[in-house]
Amino acid sequence: MIPDWVLQQLPSLPIFAVLAGATFVGSVMRGFSGFGAGLLMAPVFSLLMSPTDVVVLVLGINLLTTFQMLPDALRNVNWRLVLRLFIPSLIGLPIGLAMLHMVDAAIMRKTVAFIVILVALLMLAGWHYRGRRGPAQDSMAGTLSGFMTAIAGIGGPPVILYMLSDRALPLAVMRAVSLVYFSMAQVATLAPLALSGSLTAQQGIYTLLLLPVAILASLLGAQLHRWSMGQHQERVRRISLFMLLAIGITALVM
Repeated sequence: MIPDWVLQQLPSLPIFAVLAGATFVGSVMRGFSGFGAGLLMAPVFSLLMSPTDVVVLVLGINLLTTFQMLPDALRNVNWRLVLRLFIPSLIGLPIGLAMLHMVDAAIMRKTVAFIVILVALLMLAGWHYRGRRGPAQDSMAGTLSGFMTAIAGIGGPPVILYMLSDRALPLAVMRAVSLVYFSMAQVATLAPLALSGSLTAQQGIYTLLLLPVAILASLLGAQLHRWSMGQHQERVRRISLFMLLAIGITALVM
């Protein structure tokens, strides 16, 4: 027998269908590439809930589905790069968390949608950072990523664009760095939210409901990643970017 207070927190079927659809598509992309779930999920989630709820759900779902992909990622991860990104991200996190409670939900939705569109267009246009690389550049990408993780649950764009522009970085290593770095950043963001009392029972229920969808989709994405090694990876990546672009435009006009 399900307690009444739990039933009162459950989403309606149409809302759950929308959330589950975004979770499935985002998790498939993340299982394949190591990134992209937040970019796909956050704009859709922000149509239906507050910025704080969006951050908690996106980070919670991503974190819980990371464990099944970590064993493979740990075999390819570049720990030096992970730490150069993660430690500076701890500077951006508190700034983003401080602003999280001051941002209007509609403005945040439009901002997230604009970021998604911009990132997708940059990647589709083939833009690559061609400047110097080193601790300073890694730190800048990590700091901005930490800020965006805390304020919208989408810390991927700065780090992903930065790594994608490094033609010497193998795809398997980039995927591994993404999974390990983002899991660490997600824990660092959720911990202060928990300590401040920003986590709610409804967030937990929504996360548990969407978790099976995310797990199955992540497994499918990981299988696609293994199949695509040596295949037409660029074609798959472009399809994913077009999906990102379509979701960003939809969220921006709604």
